[in-house]
Amino acid sequence: MCADYIIREAVPEDAARIVAYMRAIADEPDNGISFASADEFPHTVQEEAQIIADYAHTPTALFLVAEAGSAIISVANCRAGSRGYRHTVELGITVHRGWRDRGVGTAVMRCMIGWARANPDVHRLELQVFPNNARAIHLYEKLGFAHEGRRRQAFYKAGQFLDLVMMGMVFDREAL
Repeated sequence: MCADYIIREAVPEDAARIVAYMRAIADEPDNGISFASADEFPHTVQEEAQIIADYAHTPTALFLVAEAGSAIISVANCRAGSRGYRHTVELGITVHRGWRDRGVGTAVMRCMIGWARANPDVHRLELQVFPNNARAIHLYEKLGFAHEGRRRQAFYKAGQFLDLVMMGMVFDREAL
């Protein structure tokens, strides 16, 4: 953490600010996330509040925000899959354009990794990233994520098919 911002778990009361933040990120050109524009962000404020509440009651889920004053500057979440994937947690993170290259992404990712490492139900943490997002890939490598493959033309965005780089980390544990 830093004196300029705090990182904490999201609460349902954050929903309106999170929706506005995500729509602003989605409207950035070449934004590095799965939405090509704010029009594609699917959640209303009420739906986002319910998602946040659901995360808070799920032992293999975490929803974080970083905020500077009253402004959301980063959103990150992760959640386990079902059945055989219930110990695999997929994460996503965004950082506000004005806060990039200032350590916010690193700090938020360290919180996510620390939570996953400490959670006895989590064996694996994984993510997917667009190959042109060099800043994010560098961060993930620095924090210990390994390259695991590439999904060729797996994602359709802004009128084109895009590759996804798969990265992950596995925590040494006894069988769960």
